[in-house]
Amino acid sequence: MMKTLISFATQLALFFVGMTTHAALAADMPAGNNQLQAVEVTTLPGGRLNVQLQLAQPLSAAPASFTLTNPPRVVFDIPRTSNATGKNVVTINQGALKSVQVAQANDRSRIVLNLSKPVQHQLQLQQNNLLIALAQDSSELAPAAAAVRRYAEPAAVANHRIQNIDFVRGKNGEGRIMVDLSDSRVGVNVRNAGKTVVIDFSNTELPESLQRRLNVINFNTPVLYVDALRHNNQAQIVIEPQGDWEQSAYQADRKLVVDIRPVVRDPNKLIQGSKQGYAGEKLSLNFQRVDVRDVLKVIADFTGKNIVVSDSVSGSVTIGLKDVPWDQALDVIMQSKGLDMRVNGSVISIAPAEEFAAKEKAQLTADAERETLETLRTEVFSLKYQKAADFRNMLLGGGPSMTGGGASAGAAVGGTSGSGAGRMNRILSQRGSVTFDVRTNTIFVQDTPKKLDEIQAIINKVDVPVKQVMIESRMVIASNTFSKALGARFGITQTGTPGSNTNMTVSGSLGNRFTEVSATGVATQGTHNGSIQTASNNGSTLTSSDGLPDLMSNLPVSNAYGGIALSLLKLSANLLLNLELSALEADSRGKVISSPRVTTANQQKARIAQGVEIPYQTATSSGATAVSFKKAELSLEVTPQITPDQKIIMDLDVRKDSRGENLPGGVAINTQNVQTQVLVGNGETVVLGGIYEQVSRKSTDKVPFFGDLPVVGYAFKRNTKQEDKTELLIFITPKVMDETLALN
Repeated sequence: MMKTLISFATQLALFFVGMTTHAALAADMPAGNNQLQAVEVTTLPGGRLNVQLQLAQPLSAAPASFTLTNPPRVVFDIPRTSNATGKNVVTINQGALKSVQVAQANDRSRIVLNLSKPVQHQLQLQQNNLLIALAQDSSELAPAAAAVRRYAEPAAVANHRIQNIDFVRGKNGEGRIMVDLSDSRVGVNVRNAGKTVVIDFSNTELPESLQRRLNVINFNTPVLYVDALRHNNQAQIVIEPQGDWEQSAYQADRKLVVDIRPVVRDPNKLIQGSKQGYAGEKLSLNFQRVDVRDVLKVIADFTGKNIVVSDSVSGSVTIGLKDVPWDQALDVIMQSKGLDMRVNGSVISIAPAEEFAAKEKAQLTADAERETLETLRTEVFSLKYQKAADFRNMLLGGGPSMTGGGASAGAAVGGTSGSGAGRMNRILSQRGSVTFDVRTNTIFVQDTPKKLDEIQAIINKVDVPVKQVMIESRMVIASNTFSKALGARFGITQTGTPGSNTNMTVSGSLGNRFTEVSATGVATQGTHNGSIQTASNNGSTLTSSDGLPDLMSNLPVSNAYGGIALSLLKLSANLLLNLELSALEADSRGKVISSPRVTTANQQKARIAQGVEIPYQTATSSGATAVSFKKAELSLEVTPQITPDQKIIMDLDVRKDSRGENLPGGVAINTQNVQTQVLVGNGETVVLGGIYEQVSRKSTDKVPFFGDLPVVGYAFKRNTKQEDKTELLIFITPKVMDETLALN
């Protein structure tokens, strides 16, 4: 943040005025052999001005001058000259020149040209006159100077020189650039250029030894670099600060000082920097027991404000202020003397606070009496968008609940109706009344002309079309399921040695049932799992109820998509091996998108829903049963509010319910819901939230001992792995509808 705080002209001028205020006017104090007698201004074509200062004696040389950019000013000193005009401020108000301010010291007078905008200037001598040419562009100064040459040739401009450039750190952390000049007549122009401060020295030489960059980062000030260079055949210094800073510049004789001070941000202040909430130009005051009216006159002369001081303001004040805004200085003076002020246009009235209070009380009493006696008028207001009943309640200081049965046309409400709170908040006067007609949406108001004008202004503000908002939501449910299972069935049968009548079978049963058939044809049924059977009948066999050989390990995969069955016979050992492997792997992905959308007016709740009502039975108090319903629906409920910067605040309730499993007492409802408040830009999409659910499940079914065997154990167990992933994402996109679009 860059702020130009010009203290040289203001502080020095008011310091001089403060020294002489209690003694006499500056014009009565001789300061030397010469006198400033008059100030005249001539307007030239193209907005150029010639300011002529009439002196009692001619000057030996044109004085040195410098310019300020904020506020724009031209400042120069005339040595050994007193002010004989009888005024400290001469009001001009022509072109860019607002006024000419004269401040006097013991050995010189300072002339300040207060400008409305920065302009170029040129000083020339003409016998006993000092001429200042003002133009917007430097190229326009030549014609202005030609108008002067008919009197006398301008004095030759002397060459100037910069002798030294130095940098120091101030006690308050400011960076101070000090420039030593060859003489006090060097023209200096301090201005802001982007984020830098540029100092131009008119017709001034810069030695090569000084044309360099000063790296002052290590000084820990807002200044990073100070560059001294030549630009357009004149010396120039460029100061590069950082962060938040403010600037002040002043010149004392042959030394120019520029301070770059850091600004510490205070979140409790509306205006940052040293202004502390005050925005006036800075000044310095130093008075010892001076009449307070004289101090107010000094501030009026400095600011050019019209200050009217009451006759009851009296007393003296001792005050010392340095580098403070003038409005803050005025506030300090008024607080110390118990004064107050009122601003009416460009006039500032200052009087004791009690005097203002008494006048305002008398004025309010007169206004109240006039209101009770003023003739009432009846006005008809036709509303376009606002409901007449609601607007009537607004005029009476009540809410929508006051409408009640007021829907009938012509519901009159007098000045004495309503509660005490309503009478306090009502817009109508105590004598005013209002009626309305629903059919034509018109209100009839009877009140004073002043109140009727206020009601018309209110109607212009509130009787406007309400903006519409379309809210679109998307609920995306993504699912990814994966399952894998591996199982086996295994059995061993020994047929015995050749010639033997004994057979042994180690088997299991798929259905846990077996059938034993003997040689005689008698069947015996029973139940066994992994049993060992011995039969002495030659040629007897064991078969399951389904007619298939029993298997010892019975752990297949249900609904397997593939399987391998093996039967091996080794004749030497009479062993029959039965093995069946089954496997299943399933992978599924799915996505469900629900996109409810709704359009509503600003700050009006809207709801849209789609779903089913599920019936279930409940018991009544009489013991009978009744049918009730549960809702399982997809719904969007939203209340939007459009901010002045076209963003949207939304109170949201998004719900997605679905039918769950059947329970003995009814039906379960699967619910997914989010309630929140968000701030979203127009047309932007925000993710309200998401629910991510992952289920991982592994299970193993096995035959004890055999299932734990390495490698071989896979034939005696069943492994199942399942991975389920489900994710719910909710997106919201609000759009402010353009009411200017017309349907084709």
